[in-house]
Amino acid sequence: MASIIAGTGIGVPPNVVTNADLSRIMDTSDEWIRTRSGVVERRFVDPGVGASDLGVEAGRMAMGDAGVGAVDAIVTATMTPDYQNPGIAGLVQDRLGLGPVPAFDLRQQCSGFLYGLDLADALISTDRAGSVLVIGAEVHAGYLPWGDTWDIVLGHTDRAPTPEEYRRNTEHRAWSVLFGDGAGAMVLKKDPGSGGFSRARLHTDGAHFQLISVPGLGSVNRPYASADQLSADRHLPVMDGRGLYRAAVRLLPELILEVLAKESLDVSDLDLVVAHQANERILEGVRKSLGVDAEVVPSNIDRWANTTAGTLPILFHELRAAGRISPGMLVCFAAFGAGAHWGAMLYRVPG
Repeated sequence: MASIIAGTGIGVPPNVVTNADLSRIMDTSDEWIRTRSGVVERRFVDPGVGASDLGVEAGRMAMGDAGVGAVDAIVTATMTPDYQNPGIAGLVQDRLGLGPVPAFDLRQQCSGFLYGLDLADALISTDRAGSVLVIGAEVHAGYLPWGDTWDIVLGHTDRAPTPEEYRRNTEHRAWSVLFGDGAGAMVLKKDPGSGGFSRARLHTDGAHFQLISVPGLGSVNRPYASADQLSADRHLPVMDGRGLYRAAVRLLPELILEVLAKESLDVSDLDLVVAHQANERILEGVRKSLGVDAEVVPSNIDRWANTTAGTLPILFHELRAAGRISPGMLVCFAAFGAGAHWGAMLYRVPG
């Protein structure tokens, strides 16, 4: 018995930050960012707002859309939890008033929501749950190394950054301009009819760990947090952009074709690929490899940037709202991210 998407929702902050805004605090421009990533603007939360807050907003909307007041389990995915410990699943569960149902925290970064979908589908197909709320939520704002220049970015002051602030922000521009805050959610329910999730393949290869990682603030360090680590910026990501691009544009199409073949299908049977929104260049590489256009592999990275675990549900929710999701469509959810974790999952829209 398959599980279907019964409702979707998003939780997004109000503060829109454009590429021009970022050019005030670092050596960059709209053209530099746009041509390298496809990002035009992104959203950021106000101080004190965490991933759980956006997750609650998205979860509440998804449950309302599904017409349910309770679920049998919760799965949350984030790489930016409110606290080092615990994760956000319990916080979301409590604030949604769902009672002591099991709540899972996943840390698969950009592939987190995809892993969450597979877990939710497994719980439903094995009769361990009749409905599951899956949430991907990220607040990257606290992660970004912009210090006191946040007031400049958000338009709260007209001052210029100091030369040291400008230098440091520019040093980290290759990755910091790529991210935004946001959350998306889906309610999965058991359905005896046609359609629903079918074939899924998830992969992890720790040999690719160094493609993107944060070297500090972990138990391998003693103490796991120290002033020395912070001064050396070891609490910030280290990213191999070229390596990530090469891996994603090779592995994602391979896996999409693999799950299609397992169902005796090919690309011509595929109506839509809901892919992780890391970089427009990666999406274009996936399109080229599959021989399809942006109608099949759409993007919204221009408006939201990379919201990590939030990208898949935000994009799917927007496609539904735009009338792009119709009964009988074959959809493939796909993602690649740090770990390295990647996967693909087929979904037939019921009708």
